[in-house]
Amino acid sequence: MIKTVGYWVLSCLTALVVWLVFSFPSTSQLHPSGTVRMVLANGDRGAVVSLANSTRERSRNNSDPTLPLNDTSSSSTLRVITKVFEPFVIYDNGNYSGFSIELWDKLAEQMGVSYQLQGVDTIGQLLEEIEQEMADVAIAGVTITSEREETIDFSYPYFESGLQIMVSAQNRSLLGTLFQGTLSILLTPALYYAIGFFVLCLLIAAHLIWFVERQHNEEFPKSYLPGIWESFWWAAVTVTTVGYGDKTPKKALGRLFALFWMCAGYFIFAYFTASITTSFTLQGLRGAIATPADLHHVRVATVEKSAAQEYLQDNRVASILFKTLPEAYQALEDERVDAVVYDAPALQNYATSEGQGKVKLIEPTFQQQNYGIALPEGSLWREAINLTLLKLMEDGTYQGLYQEWFGMSTQ
Repeated sequence: MIKTVGYWVLSCLTALVVWLVFSFPSTSQLHPSGTVRMVLANGDRGAVVSLANSTRERSRNNSDPTLPLNDTSSSSTLRVITKVFEPFVIYDNGNYSGFSIELWDKLAEQMGVSYQLQGVDTIGQLLEEIEQEMADVAIAGVTITSEREETIDFSYPYFESGLQIMVSAQNRSLLGTLFQGTLSILLTPALYYAIGFFVLCLLIAAHLIWFVERQHNEEFPKSYLPGIWESFWWAAVTVTTVGYGDKTPKKALGRLFALFWMCAGYFIFAYFTASITTSFTLQGLRGAIATPADLHHVRVATVEKSAAQEYLQDNRVASILFKTLPEAYQALEDERVDAVVYDAPALQNYATSEGQGKVKLIEPTFQQQNYGIALPEGSLWREAINLTLLKLMEDGTYQGLYQEWFGMSTQ
């Protein structure tokens, strides 16, 4: 009886286990994504988290997570960023135009893609958004440099340019230059520091000669205030004119000090003369900039994070940086700087429009550079853009666009 009951209980338990196994769906059916990926990750929780983040990132960039990142299908809408850089990018009444904008329009049309165009304020912001993959394409007048190539990619060059120097067209006369130089010296705090130091030296010399001569020389009164005043007079005329002869030291130590003080006067006045001459020379050089080598002697303005800034740094030219090019133009007009160094096309455009008659360009251009379309590093759009750009150059489309905006051949 007991054995029969035992067999019956064992049979029931076996049937229950079989029913449980075949009644519930498999874990992979319940969670087709999570379980399969857990198996692929060999149960490693860290790997699972990494895989989940990868899937989430893929879903954010593509409606279909099975497609590769930076999908280049014709259904993609690219986010394109730009910044005002006339005549390549012009912003007027809410619309963008310019050589670079029209070139991109033709590229997008040939590739069959749509895009959203957004503007940024500075070249630094434009490069940062591309580097952080916040945008797919950046087009303006972006110079291709080795430093930038380390963090972002570029298309083939589509425009050859260079740097140029722009100065004020207002030529000051020699008299005006001397007057401005003298005024700048008089307003320099360093001048008053030098005068204070000179007076201090006179007081020290006056006390020394008075201390040595007061007991044996009636020309230097024993009383402190009258004696120091006469000694101060002697120190001043001796250091400037080697003395009038109205007061002379009589003791050997006093005469030795007088000899030292006369010699010191030559060095002191040589220093002041050299400082004033240097200041006038620099004022003259500021009106005679002819080559990039002259930039070392003047106040130079450029735009921060630009190719011009890189050039000036590499050549050890001190520069005053501005966030935008119009700010640099204003500094030149206000005579806060002596020259602006930047991309030649932008300076030429300003010199023939808003700055006509106010500025002039120094020929020729220097530091050859090329503009390209900026892309995030490893972008899959690079090949498609390069191929389409070459086609536009081969079929004459690029040539026609170039002549329309610059009125000359690309050859």
